Amino acid sequence: MKSAEIRETFLKFFENYHHQRVKSSSIVPAADPTLLFTSAGMVQFKDNFLGLVDAGYHRATTCQKCVRAGGKHNDLENVGFTARHHTFFEMLGNFSYGDSFKKESIAFAWELVTRHLKIPIDRLRVTVYEKDDEAFDLWKAQGVKPECIGRLGEKDNFWAAGDTGPCGPCTEIYYDFGAEHGCKLPQCAPGCDCPRFLEFWNLVFMQFSRDISGKMTPLPKPSVDTGAGLERIAAILQGKFSNYDSDVFEPIFKAIMRVTGRAYGQNEESDIAMRVIADHIRAGTFLVSDGVMPSNEGRGYVLRRILRRAIRYGKKLGQEKPFMHLLVGDVCEAFSAVYPELLQHRKAIEVTLKEEEERFHETLHRGIGILDDGIKQIKAKKGTILPGDIAFKLYDSFGFPLDLVQVIAKEHNLEVDEKGFEALMDKQRSQSSWSKGGDAQLMENLNKAIESKKWETPFLGYDNRLTATAECLMLMTDTGNAVNELAQGSSGFAILKETPFYAESGGQVGDKGQIKGKSGVTNVVSTFKIGRTIVHRIQVAEGKIEALKSYDLVVDPRLRHFTAINHTATHMLHAALRTVLGDRVKQAGSSVDPEKLRFDFTFPRGMTGEEVTKVEAIINEEVAQDDVVTVKEMPFDEAIKSGALAFFDEKYGDRVRVVRVGDTTKSFSVELCGGTHLNRTSEVGIFKIVSESSVASGVRRIEAITSVAATHYLLNRHHVLAEIETKLNSKGDQLTAKVDALANSLKTLQRENETLKVKVAQGASRGDGGPALHDKAITIASKGIKVVVEVVEADNPKILRALVDQIRDKLKEKVIVVLGAIKDGKVSLCVGVSKDLVGQYDSGKLIQPLALALGGTGGGKADFAQAGGSKPEALAETLNQFKKALSE
Repeated sequence: MKSAEIRETFLKFFENYHHQRVKSSSIVPAADPTLLFTSAGMVQFKDNFLGLVDAGYHRATTCQKCVRAGGKHNDLENVGFTARHHTFFEMLGNFSYGDSFKKESIAFAWELVTRHLKIPIDRLRVTVYEKDDEAFDLWKAQGVKPECIGRLGEKDNFWAAGDTGPCGPCTEIYYDFGAEHGCKLPQCAPGCDCPRFLEFWNLVFMQFSRDISGKMTPLPKPSVDTGAGLERIAAILQGKFSNYDSDVFEPIFKAIMRVTGRAYGQNEESDIAMRVIADHIRAGTFLVSDGVMPSNEGRGYVLRRILRRAIRYGKKLGQEKPFMHLLVGDVCEAFSAVYPELLQHRKAIEVTLKEEEERFHETLHRGIGILDDGIKQIKAKKGTILPGDIAFKLYDSFGFPLDLVQVIAKEHNLEVDEKGFEALMDKQRSQSSWSKGGDAQLMENLNKAIESKKWETPFLGYDNRLTATAECLMLMTDTGNAVNELAQGSSGFAILKETPFYAESGGQVGDKGQIKGKSGVTNVVSTFKIGRTIVHRIQVAEGKIEALKSYDLVVDPRLRHFTAINHTATHMLHAALRTVLGDRVKQAGSSVDPEKLRFDFTFPRGMTGEEVTKVEAIINEEVAQDDVVTVKEMPFDEAIKSGALAFFDEKYGDRVRVVRVGDTTKSFSVELCGGTHLNRTSEVGIFKIVSESSVASGVRRIEAITSVAATHYLLNRHHVLAEIETKLNSKGDQLTAKVDALANSLKTLQRENETLKVKVAQGASRGDGGPALHDKAITIASKGIKVVVEVVEADNPKILRALVDQIRDKLKEKVIVVLGAIKDGKVSLCVGVSKDLVGQYDSGKLIQPLALALGGTGGGKADFAQAGGSKPEALAETLNQFKKALSE
């Protein structure tokens, strides 16, 4: 039975037993920002199980897209090496909330497995929770022999949502592959660590609620959650031991063999590489289809790890150029009948994967030489540990993630000093902390001072409240030490009993203002949070401020107002982007202050000018509508049900604030947000995007301005345009044509100028009547390689590159060129290798020791690399030594 038939047989079976067929939800959980990915079929039914929603049915069946990678599912390194580890898989499931329960579920499972899927009964084994006599008896009633029913403990056969809350026993169905696949121990049975018994269906019975003491009380409406692995069932029914040998992966392996020219099943090392690629391209295709973009955090980081691991294994199959995107179409075609969204997003997936692979190849090329040198040094000393400082340098300078360094080190039987790496990371974090008051020691002092008090500072600033009177609970110096008072000219920190000052969070800057009293005036220069305590960074302007005294608090109204404008505009921007670019747009970060706003979002390409204009038009039209902006506090689950957007990286409490732009009948935007906002959209005034750019692969950034700032910006642009029109004596449409003509003319002159400079440099290097650079080539007799190593006169690296290209073109084959030049006390260096030598020689590796000797750094591709240095006096001798080394 093929996988498509298995999928349909499962779903149709449960439909016949009054289960509602529900299509798979996204891999990115829509209503649960606490989950990294949808990792089981029940995720989309969470609210149904909790009784928060009534979908009109109480039995459901699905085939759910799932990803288990990252977080607690941190066994990525096993994928490709075992028969059944996957990052992406399809989970078949049936669910009941308050309807059918244990008796029906066990009967359903046995009927489906034995009569419809027709798995031989003598190959089936069952396990139940050791105390669940009811399940044991129900399996016996189905005809399962008692000796084929095993009892397992809480670790294997009892499910719980946590230490408290819903829980219950589970029962599992196993397939016996036979003793030849087992550990040969007499006690071998389901639950053994050996691969003989394969668990392919788990039935969870949520029938209790456990309190903090451990007491379990029966639930009034027990529920059922089952999950069966499609890939595992396909392997069983197709007589395969490995999931990878089933028809699920067949079209992907065919694509990999086509692209790499390698055959599957002939070499174990190649087979592992192909299994890794097969799994990871499937996962990557589905993840990007559901809006996940490669990045350095959260879901995007998991995707990046998956893709980069596949690319590394691609190299083992000889893939030195981007190849993953060439497999996307095959994955889309193979699964599009069930998941049509794959074909809809095919081009975007291909572009995203190609860009990520190009980026990774660049990263690898830049850092691999340093890593290789480090590994050689450790091996020469017969060491087994790669120092943490090498791993940190690769991360900090070249973007190498730690797990990549670990993979490469493992290939050389080395371990990485993870603690040393983390220590350097911690040091960097403390050094780069934003100035809440200084270094890590200061933050430690503040934390200690505040932690013992367990203060929770009430924020009074919602509803546009800008003033209050409150007691100063604590004062601290700018080193974080508690004091009774701070005198005029001093700076430090103040903790107030309650405050109207907003603490920086959610991308919004903290408030500024003043603390006034009989003893003096103190400026609040920033506000931030430590835990649930709001901290005010202060400077005493007049007199003094004393602890345990009451003061009048005044927030700067202008800064608060313009910050609120930009914050509400950020919500409107998010909504407009999703309207123009689609729901795959997800917020990836934001920054809001009185002057401007910045919004980062996931999207695989740059926006067109037309798309930017559309976004601006939508927002400014909403501004003109003068719609109401409302803020309502409600339970988290209710907020999600109302359609509010939540974000994975944010932590939410039981109650949240829902900011709605527009009324409930036609909302423009609905988001969870703890920031301060406007009352009406008209207060935004004007919305203007000033830039759209790339932040990282798959992440874009928009910077925008509003209100007075936007007015000044547009007036200034108008004046500049008028001045240009006057200087060029052109107006309107003619101006664009005039600028284009000037730009083309300038490019032509620049090209002519560069050509002349190259000729001058070539002539200067010859001297009076001397040979041209290509005539100075020496030949390595044993290899027939022509080598040109010279110091030349050149204004910039572009001229050096042009000379390298010129020499290679002249000498054609088997050429290595190294040229250096000195300008303004700095060294420029270029290395070129002809294409026929790439593989034997690598320009990027050749240039690194040269750059080091010249007090600089460098890198590039295999055929060309460049570097800079700060030791011009060492250039001639360095090149002489290099020429000598090549000759030898």
